Amino acid sequence: MPFIGHDTVNDKRVNILNYEDPRAIFKRGQIVCRYCKEELVIRGNSRISVPKIHFMHLSNECKGEYKHHPESPEHLFFKELLSRDLAKDLDEYSNARVELECPVDSIKRIIDVAFIFPNGWVVAHEVQLSAITPNELEERTNDYRKAGIDVTWWLGKQANTQKNRQWCYEKLGECHTIDYEKLVEHSAK
Repeated sequence: MPFIGHDTVNDKRVNILNYEDPRAIFKRGQIVCRYCKEELVIRGNSRISVPKIHFMHLSNECKGEYKHHPESPEHLFFKELLSRDLAKDLDEYSNARVELECPVDSIKRIIDVAFIFPNGWVVAHEVQLSAITPNELEERTNDYRKAGIDVTWWLGKQANTQKNRQWCYEKLGECHTIDYEKLVEHSAK
């Protein structure tokens, strides 16, 4: 369930969150997946906060060669929130360009939220809500490091385990956790 697609008519990257009524703007078949070139359809409603409007593959699955995993509405919500608000909260990010679903060709991974600094540094913010092991966190982190990218993990739901938090503290020196229910409750106010 991506937020980003490719507009074949105008040959440009499209973030569906930038459009109040994307169905009124894009024709059927105009938006395709950047990785497998399959047509994307618009799912959800831009006037409802969760689940947020997003693109979806007609076959319900990307067949591209990039490593990816299914995404829940909660995952989409948190990616959008990070992309929108993190630079406001961290002064050091104020000069960075924010890119949702940023592909890294050399490792065939897609960064959930990338902060790209003018001098070339990239910090990947990865949202993990489904179960994952410390070994899997290390594998993904090492992939990013091979590409010269720093990574920050945001752990919630089944990923927010003592072992995963301990791994983040030991290997990265920090750990961010997500309490999705409290976040939604706070956002509704």
